[in-house]
Amino acid sequence: MTGSDVIIEAFTELAPCYEETMDRELGEFLGLSYKEFVDRLIEAASIKEGDVVLDVATGTALIPLRLADKVGARGRVVGLDITPAMLQHGRENVEATGLSSCISLVCASAMVMPFVEGDFDVVMCGFGMHHLDVHRALSEVRRVLKMGGKLIIAAAGVSAFWRSFLWIALLKVLLIGYGLTQKGARVQAEVEAIPNFRTADEWHTILSDSGFAKIEIIKSQARRPWYPYALTMRAVAGGDSKAHC
Repeated sequence: MTGSDVIIEAFTELAPCYEETMDRELGEFLGLSYKEFVDRLIEAASIKEGDVVLDVATGTALIPLRLADKVGARGRVVGLDITPAMLQHGRENVEATGLSSCISLVCASAMVMPFVEGDFDVVMCGFGMHHLDVHRALSEVRRVLKMGGKLIIAAAGVSAFWRSFLWIALLKVLLIGYGLTQKGARVQAEVEAIPNFRTADEWHTILSDSGFAKIEIIKSQARRPWYPYALTMRAVAGGDSKAHC
């Protein structure tokens, strides 16, 4: 299977219990519920009424649902995800809240987005980048953002120790061991995502090289020293690049 096939299979299996799984995993790693995490990410985005917002790897559309009131009647929210089963649950959630008029869900790859250049004021992604080809995805994000548009990402951050051969080998063993009691596609997807767990400095370089500026990277404390921590990253399309780590 290709990388995208593995991700689709993994998240098809996960779709019926996605929000409960996120609750459990974010609680374990960060001490946050999924909704608390989403609310913090949205607060960091400083969304304005009338904004047109794209949520990459939207899953069951919790971020678009929480954004609807903020963009108002003049705004629009689009959720993009590659997994049809996730979007089906998302559509059910959107329809149940009566917000179909301002929320659209699109099934497509983040590496080849079906949007015109400069279509969005804001692009968000909550813990989805580690499953993507980050350079290609950020190139597409830069393309669909207006000049000066905002990018807000939450991603797993790691220390330089995670780059050591010993730690990578141990982590793969631990994940494979975890897979003995879990469905295989999810474990395979997480193993393949290990190289995309980056340090704050690595993220800054990637964002700058991808055409983003005014880069701010905020670290959140992990619950245990050896866990990945959360990075909340904000940047704008174009301009001067400045880090605040």
